[in-house]
Amino acid sequence: MKKILNATTLFLVLIAIVSSSCNNLSPEKTFEIAGLNSNLLSRFGGKEINEKLQSEPQVYDESQKKMIPSTYYDAFKYDISNLETRFQTIKDIAEDDDNKEFLQASKDLFTYAIAKQKEGYLPIAKMKDEKASPEQIEKAIADFDASTLNDIDAKFTKLMNEAKAYAEKHNINAKIGI
Repeated sequence: MKKILNATTLFLVLIAIVSSSCNNLSPEKTFEIAGLNSNLLSRFGGKEINEKLQSEPQVYDESQKKMIPSTYYDAFKYDISNLETRFQTIKDIAEDDDNKEFLQASKDLFTYAIAKQKEGYLPIAKMKDEKASPEQIEKAIADFDASTLNDIDAKFTKLMNEAKAYAEKHNINAKIGI
């Protein structure tokens, strides 16, 4: 019984070490995950919505291992779920005094963007699926931009400033567009 207990304890210690080492990422990897993933949000708003509404809506079908036709609503929902997956990789990074401000800025941007996409992109996609007039869709997009543009720009700027400071601190060769 003592051998089993010792083996179990050793196993649990090894799992803890491996788990903590997975969260202790290098500054470069932290920068890549928390900073570069923000590029996915660089077209946020009307520009992205219009672009998506001009293409054929598709989602990935796991059983067929390929993209298949869908509604705009499901295609937008699929894109949001991909953002949520990327966001989870940011949330999984262990926060410390070194990366806290950078990670918080990234999390703030993703939290806001995902929430606003759910609130704004999905109803607009539904309008397109239901064959709303182009004028109604354009108005909804303009209203969405008017209500989100200042906040998303401020969150993006905060993240870019934090990313720049983090990259400089760790001698990461990166060009930050502010």
